Amino acid sequence: MFLKKYNVSIEVQTPFNIASGEADGYIHKRTVRFRGKPYIPGSTIKGKVRSNFYKLTLPNHVDGICDCSACNIFGGQGYKPSRVYVDDFVLNDMPNDKGKSQEKKEFVFIRVGNAIDRYKRTAKHEALFITEAVRPAVFTGTITVYFDEDTLKYKQDLELAIKMIDSVGNGRSRGYGRVKVYLEEVT
Repeated sequence: MFLKKYNVSIEVQTPFNIASGEADGYIHKRTVRFRGKPYIPGSTIKGKVRSNFYKLTLPNHVDGICDCSACNIFGGQGYKPSRVYVDDFVLNDMPNDKGKSQEKKEFVFIRVGNAIDRYKRTAKHEALFITEAVRPAVFTGTITVYFDEDTLKYKQDLELAIKMIDSVGNGRSRGYGRVKVYLEEVT
């Protein structure tokens, strides 16, 4: 077994929303939070990395019991546990240019929108919606991978799949969640 650990920084360049599944009053999509701060769940990042890895190595992959590189690394049906562990990405509390930490800054705000009738190409009647969004910020986390001799040859593909993440959350067509990813191998 070869252990590789990566420190990953995700610079969110546009507001984003990763919905918690909770609605509160008029707000339809609340953003996920831990101890009052927004974060990016590790499962969201792992899903993006897995999807990108499929695009790089197996564009025609079919779900089922198989012995492909993606299933060997990310886990598959039957007893095939994942070798990739992704921590939740937390808000980076680096001081900003005024010397105050980002912790004191309010990162979640409200966005109002109107649903569109795609057939008529007009705004739907009485279809106003309210979404919580997170301001652009930097989120940091770690990704740990356990390679063996068979999967070590896919190390570069996995690293590229991490760097290929270009958005998080929903609303990409409305400009939400554009990101830039920075990867640093630790061990």
